[in-house]
Amino acid sequence: MFKMAVGHSDDVDPGDAIEIAIGQCRTALDGLTPRAGLLFAAFDSFEPSIVDSVRRAFPGISIVGSTSAAELSSVSGYQEDSILLAVFASDVVDVTVGLGAGLSHDVDAACRAAVSQAMAATGRDPALCIVLTEGLMGDPQLALEVLAHALPAGVEIVGGASARHDFSSAVPGFQCCDDRVVQDGIALLLFSGPIAYATATGTGWRTIGVQGVVTRSGVGGIDEIDGRPATEFLARYLDVTGPASYGNPLAVVETGDAESYLRAIVGSDPASGAVHVFGSVPVGAAVQLTTADTDDILAGTSAALGRAMADFPAEATAEGALIFSCAVRRYLLGSRTQEEARLARSEFGASIPLAGLYCYGEIGPVSGARASRYFQESFVALLLGT
Repeated sequence: MFKMAVGHSDDVDPGDAIEIAIGQCRTALDGLTPRAGLLFAAFDSFEPSIVDSVRRAFPGISIVGSTSAAELSSVSGYQEDSILLAVFASDVVDVTVGLGAGLSHDVDAACRAAVSQAMAATGRDPALCIVLTEGLMGDPQLALEVLAHALPAGVEIVGGASARHDFSSAVPGFQCCDDRVVQDGIALLLFSGPIAYATATGTGWRTIGVQGVVTRSGVGGIDEIDGRPATEFLARYLDVTGPASYGNPLAVVETGDAESYLRAIVGSDPASGAVHVFGSVPVGAAVQLTTADTDDILAGTSAALGRAMADFPAEATAEGALIFSCAVRRYLLGSRTQEEARLARSEFGASIPLAGLYCYGEIGPVSGARASRYFQESFVALLLGT
């Protein structure tokens, strides 16, 4: 048995909102006892007391969570400034949690601490790891590389980076695990045992112009492309960088990878010629500008949902779905953002509970890469079952 239950409320009072979400989960569980849960909350709604409320309502439950730019579910569709709770009950799959703090100081220690905590609570073979991490401090890709080494081979890593409502502040979001809350950490939800799953990523963007090769870069920026200042490469197509260029992310293909991922352009330095990005792009990676309109972006959503359904094991039964979409997609889609939730409900069907958030970067597998990648402007769909 494996069951996922979802509760979701946009009540203006966080205490009332979490009680409504708890009640919805309790009704959906129909007497089952949840082992663990995911909590997504708007930055301004998040406070430790809402985690305490969940732990009192379900004694023995383990909770990890993150702040989000917006939330979506099968209960309330797309919402802003809301609180979303997804809980998991199973007698065959262990769902355990871990938290590591101090990512910007010692990424190796933080990630290994989270993995150690999660794995210590299960005797079954780990299969799937949900990651909620901080994306504004350091390079999230480094954390994913450490996780890939710390976890047993073959564990799929999927997730997203904590977010605020918009891009007006660089203040980090929150990550939580039971009674601990941090702003520079990584929280894990580890599924061990016979969990069936399928994950798929869609974007909707198509490449334009010539391809270049990164020849100098660092965390948070690309200094040179093809041996010239990176701004020269962009200037052939873009007049500005930052939010005005969010519609033209870079498609990145790293050496050895069989497919690209997207990296948002967040600014530039005219003096040095560097282009600022979330995360990093390694030297040797091929980069190319992309473009998309809102129809294209939503087509990417549909493509990811369809692939997740098609790739889910035929002998298993889907019991829940998680979505990790980008806050930049929300920014670009505007009033059409709610269509992502509607598309997910339509593709997965009314019987499958759904929970998701809008992130400051998503995490998922890339064909040919040993570790999952951290990227932006993407839609990651994950189906779960047994």
